[in-house]
Amino acid sequence: MNAWWEALSILQKILYCIAIPATLILILQTVMVVMGFGDGDGGADFNPSDTSGLDLDVPEDISADMPDTDFGDGISDGLGSLKLFTMQGIVAFFATFSWVSLVLVKTKMPDALALLFSFVCGVVMMYVVAKLLWLSARLAENGTFRLKSVIGEAAQVYVTILPSGENGGKVTLKSSSRFAELDAITEGTEAIPTGSTVRIVDVRGDVVVVEKEI
Repeated sequence: MNAWWEALSILQKILYCIAIPATLILILQTVMVVMGFGDGDGGADFNPSDTSGLDLDVPEDISADMPDTDFGDGISDGLGSLKLFTMQGIVAFFATFSWVSLVLVKTKMPDALALLFSFVCGVVMMYVVAKLLWLSARLAENGTFRLKSVIGEAAQVYVTILPSGENGGKVTLKSSSRFAELDAITEGTEAIPTGSTVRIVDVRGDVVVVEKEI
């Protein structure tokens, strides 16, 4: 191991010192996202609502509502809406830059040219990460918007809803075109028992606020 390290040039040693920590952080970030920790950028940029229990109808013209997934059109979408310098983007930049540089230096490409090409690759990767985060935020906004579309509709209490905004209640929403099981609260002073019919009056995150129908 010592012999391998000593055989490296100064540039290669620096690049390895960047590549290994950046890759480990990138893997850690990916594992945390998969396990549900964090929301993509430390919670500062957006707060996606969990609408996994919601199965709503999909309009025929959904393509008009969905964000453009063509990375080539990112500039037309407005670069101002993309946040390039996020933690994920910076880590992805350094990981890409360092590993591409190491590969190119090993192929005997001139160091300056290798670093320049690697820098461009790193910037491209940082843009891709920013675009993915932007798309995730747009999809989360679409989910929240669709959840708000149930306001005013009647639902059936599935799990007793406790009074005064306490969590734990659930309602089911059924119609010819949609079905959902949603967390629910009520601002009333009386519990609403299972089987009661309620009206959805508001949406707070991924929780609906209901009132018992008289």
